[in-house]
Amino acid sequence: MRNLPIVMCLMLLGACSVFGGGAKTEKDYVGTASLDQDQVTQLLNQHGYSNVVGLHKNGPDWIGSATNTTGQTVNFDIDKDGSIKTK
Repeated sequence: MRNLPIVMCLMLLGACSVFGGGAKTEKDYVGTASLDQDQVTQLLNQHGYSNVVGLHKNGPDWIGSATNTTGQTVNFDIDKDGSIKTK
């Protein structure tokens, strides 16, 4: 019975970490779903794409067309992890 307060305290501490009360981890990458059109255009420009047109969301992904570094127009899909896939 003496250990009950200790067990209760440990249970509460565990619950706090499960419900966000524990230490928080920060990540540099927040995902493309939270970006706006200007930020996605900047991301594409940083990867060598220009003349971005038709940019819009498709669920958590961004899709559209752009000119790649060789001057070809390509269709792209940027997934939630930030991977740019061209077609």
